[in-house]
Amino acid sequence: MKVDVFLDNKEGTQIDIIRQLLFHAGKMTQKTLAKEVGLTQNALKDYVSDIVQVCQPLGEQFEIELEQKEVQLSFSSDINLDKILLAYLNNSLSYQILGFVFEHKKFSTFQLTQEFNSSEATIFRKLRDINQSLKKFGIGIRNGQLVGDELQIRYFYYQLFLLVDTGFSSDDLAVTKLVTKLQPEFHQSFSKIALKRLSCWLFVTRHRLQVANTDNTRLTQIQDKFETDKLYRMIQEVMREYFKESVNFVGKHEGAMFYCFLITFDILGEDNFARYDLTRRKKISTAMLDTYSREMIVMHYGYQKLSISDEKRLTYQLSQVHAQALYFQGQLTSYESERMMQYYQQHLTPEITQLISKLIATTHEQLALQTPHTDFLRLNYASILIAIDLSLHQNISVGIDLSNLSLLGHSLYYFLLSELSSMTQVHFEKYRQHQYYDLILTTAEHPISVKANYYYLSELLSPYDIVQIKTKIKAIKHQKNNR
Repeated sequence: MKVDVFLDNKEGTQIDIIRQLLFHAGKMTQKTLAKEVGLTQNALKDYVSDIVQVCQPLGEQFEIELEQKEVQLSFSSDINLDKILLAYLNNSLSYQILGFVFEHKKFSTFQLTQEFNSSEATIFRKLRDINQSLKKFGIGIRNGQLVGDELQIRYFYYQLFLLVDTGFSSDDLAVTKLVTKLQPEFHQSFSKIALKRLSCWLFVTRHRLQVANTDNTRLTQIQDKFETDKLYRMIQEVMREYFKESVNFVGKHEGAMFYCFLITFDILGEDNFARYDLTRRKKISTAMLDTYSREMIVMHYGYQKLSISDEKRLTYQLSQVHAQALYFQGQLTSYESERMMQYYQQHLTPEITQLISKLIATTHEQLALQTPHTDFLRLNYASILIAIDLSLHQNISVGIDLSNLSLLGHSLYYFLLSELSSMTQVHFEKYRQHQYYDLILTTAEHPISVKANYYYLSELLSPYDIVQIKTKIKAIKHQKNNR
């Protein structure tokens, strides 16, 4: 679920306008853009004017120009979509209500109307819309309070505040104290992004400890799946000692909630996790699934192909996917998951697609997931497998021989490189005699190699030649990597 759902309809459409322009290289016709976002061309002009008014103060330069039936977007490097989205969210009534609910144990509709200077009808409508979105997380706002499983509530606000990047700091003394307590167990230091995530989780936790929600249904359902784990038992002790310095009562589930967070969101890092994995209780469901899934993937690629470091990284990535599927429900992102999956789909072979389906079925079965996580699993398995697939691809060597063009050949070589350099895992160089090349680009037919694998340029830098060369290189890559 995109965080855009917490924007008002008009503001959501404005973000959609920016996204459409970004995905079309900053330029679209007014007619096409208006159709994509469901507006008339006249209304589009008004929306664009509002966007400029909101976004210009965010950085050095932001412009959307409407000229000759075209819309063009340009902005300086100190602005990005996340920064724009945050500006819109801060002005969104839904987001402000979520923040108010987070900070108050109990409230009335009258309080909300006074706080946000809105009518009861508006507040009721916003609460209805918010609850519709929170359903995906299994939580909601009812009878003047936030209700639902405590682990899910913390998870939702962790995702929300991490996206908007506000309210917490990785330099917080509370974070430093906790890292000091955890450090004896983990020899490798936590990364900057891990400390940021840790800080955000603690920020949410400290606020939630003040409102004492007793609904821990989810933990009751899953705790037996990891309570025999050595790391879990250590964290129970650490969290009890850590929180007793700041609160009067530390619930028995605090350690379990922190454990779920710690092993899910890339906090430990590969090296720390590898050490933990050596002592991890192998009979807990996620550990068994991690091992089984890794073996399925290793067998798919062949045991000789993945290095020890590849397998270590694979185990770490799978552990986070499986932990999130088991412990948490719902997703909140700033990107479009469907668009990401469409991009991955272009790189998926039928064999990888079949493997992903097997992995999804195995995960649902072994973890006995109560809610389907198919989309989440498919996206993450695709990400892992495509990365492995591309990293194992052999590079294609391409020699460029323009020697018969004399002085022109030198500059045209670099022009040709600029047209082809975006192709991954392809090494281009000037042709060297007696060097083997998968493909040779040349302007004159003459015997260079025993293997006649040439492409003869028809017209230098013609779009036809560039398309044909790219097609030929892709065919060679496929043949070379699928023997």
